[in-house]
Amino acid sequence: MVKEINQKERKGYITGAIDLAREKAESAIDAYKRGNYGQVISSLYYSYFHIIKAILYKKGFDPVSHEGVYALLNLHFVKSGVLDKGYSRLFERLHKNREIADYNPIAPKFDKKDADNFVIELSDLTPEIIGIIKNYREYTIKLTKSIIELKRLTK
Repeated sequence: MVKEINQKERKGYITGAIDLAREKAESAIDAYKRGNYGQVISSLYYSYFHIIKAILYKKGFDPVSHEGVYALLNLHFVKSGVLDKGYSRLFERLHKNREIADYNPIAPKFDKKDADNFVIELSDLTPEIIGIIKNYREYTIKLTKSIIELKRLTK
């Protein structure tokens, strides 16, 4: 199910999503510094989830589930050629690994290399998504700074 957002509501939805994405990126930074790499992956997933929601809000869509976000990302951005398939692949992999990190007590623990790979991939893909958002510079600058700080930790 998808709720439509009218033009007047979109700015609040978009800025809220960008702020949530930044907050989750900052949570990933904190978890990374503590060596909690499963939490890094979980936080990265939610940061990416909210970045994707921001571009969906811009189109006037408010999906009510994680699956809805994934389906609309594919329908309106990947299949149309605006973004390549790597964007939906990252969403899938982050979602799967976030569920393992958050809910599976017997799964092997994630390590620094796992977290680094996701951090680098997310940081490489985020600028193009931010380019789609446009007109929210003060919000996207803060998000970009958090993602850059996170990527610096992988070195």
